[in-house]
Amino acid sequence: MSTLPAIALFAIATPIAVVAMSGLWAWHQQLRRTGLADAAWPLLTAALAVFYANIGGAPTTRQSAIAWMIGSWGARLGVYLLWDDVFARPPDDGRESWWQFQRRAVTALFFSLPALVAAVDPEPTLSALELTAAGIWLVGFAGEATADRQFVRWRRARAAAPPDSSDAGDGTCRAGVWRYVPRAHDVFELVTWTAHAIFAWASPFGWIAAACPLAVAYRFAGTRRAQP
Repeated sequence: MSTLPAIALFAIATPIAVVAMSGLWAWHQQLRRTGLADAAWPLLTAALAVFYANIGGAPTTRQSAIAWMIGSWGARLGVYLLWDDVFARPPDDGRESWWQFQRRAVTALFFSLPALVAAVDPEPTLSALELTAAGIWLVGFAGEATADRQFVRWRRARAAAPPDSSDAGDGTCRAGVWRYVPRAHDVFELVTWTAHAIFAWASPFGWIAAACPLAVAYRFAGTRRAQP
């Protein structure tokens, strides 16, 4: 297995991300459904994390951990968004620009930074900090998956209910964890990315990964929407 420095890995990953999102943009021209760029970038982030883990040369335990953490997050969220925001909705004949897809390529490259940093850490064993991060990740990942599943069920029930029925509600999800954690998706998303950053923190230059949960927190604070 080859070992490449982080800068070289990032230099290789950048054109891969550009080409991947360009291909999805070309598909989008035929599909004519909006939302594909927003749904695809978590999948690209997951793919980049797996790429870094396999090429970066870190010990197997670290490779497996970071690839699983970010890969599972991206695969689950990407499939959820593809189904819920793209294919489950009626065709809208919408089109998005190539630049919109490239902006999402940049987003994927940015959120793959924790994997990039961890992938070049030669330390043979996982530290206590990394093990703690893995535990936090389990909470965030399980919470986010649960919140999304409950939100979809609530929205379908609300859509099927007559407008004047009590099931229609006031447009705010209060099912399951949403009853106790307002904006549950965003909250657990922040927990998940905090775990990714903590895991990367144990590696050289790991402080760079702190930019990811800060970006999620900034988006969280800057929007008032209560649903994903």
